Amino acid sequence: MLIALAATASATLYLSLTLGVLGAPFFAYFVQLPLLFVGFSLGASSAGLASLGAVGIVILFGGSIAALVFAVLQIAPSLIAIRQSLLNRQAEDGSIEWYPPGRVLGQLVLYAAVVMVIALVWVRWATGSIEDAFTAAIGQVLDQFAAAGGQASGFGQQILDYAAIVPGIVAVSWVLMTLVNAAIAQFLALRGGQAQRPAIAFAKLWLPRWCGPALALTALAALTVGGDPAYFAQGLAALFAVPYLLQGLAVVHSAAERIKARGLALTVFYIVLVLFSWPLVVGIVLLGLLEDWAHFRRRLA
Repeated sequence: MLIALAATASATLYLSLTLGVLGAPFFAYFVQLPLLFVGFSLGASSAGLASLGAVGIVILFGGSIAALVFAVLQIAPSLIAIRQSLLNRQAEDGSIEWYPPGRVLGQLVLYAAVVMVIALVWVRWATGSIEDAFTAAIGQVLDQFAAAGGQASGFGQQILDYAAIVPGIVAVSWVLMTLVNAAIAQFLALRGGQAQRPAIAFAKLWLPRWCGPALALTALAALTVGGDPAYFAQGLAALFAVPYLLQGLAVVHSAAERIKARGLALTVFYIVLVLFSWPLVVGIVLLGLLEDWAHFRRRLA
């Protein structure tokens, strides 16, 4: 019953966006949540069955193209998160070792990178120029905004100047969406006493070694190339910064454990982060990078 409900809920949330239902963008943000909850509660096989059911419903009511997009953007990252998170082995002392959350994060980022690169290659093949295609699309949006009475001249030029980062921003938002849904699903599974995996301590997040070189190379490319290659370089650099954003937050959580009012301190921190997101996000990414060398969490332990 839970599998069928999850399939129906996930497909309905996704279709609400394509059908223009009121409030659809908010509800569509949680498309992955039912599938992730089933996976973290009942296992990867159950999540696979729910995913197949959800895809079938989307094909029936939305068509094959909508189902393909659904499978690539919603189903696949959910199944990656579920399968990898539930991997475990028995240690020599008899305890259970679970697959490191940092590696799960890394694989989600790599999957998003592959999808983004394929999408940009398709845009290049279909239009002849990624830069021209994005410039034209942004120009159309700005023209519509101006026709509705908006003043977008200066702001519009800024958007055009930073158009190359747009694919990266979209990909980063996508990865963060999966992580948020996974965190909520695991919390619900734990509260319901059905969780397949114990609670994950955010402060214990450690990244794979490839994250640093990947960010360094793509950031260097982002600073040096222009034209169509800039869309690939800046997009990948933004994506490979995500693990360090999470590692920076892990340092913050580790520091908060030394404060008596830990919950209040973290609440205030995240409110400030939302209000002043851009400069703080950059600072947290830098903190995550410094953690690789300074090992702040080991000093705080």
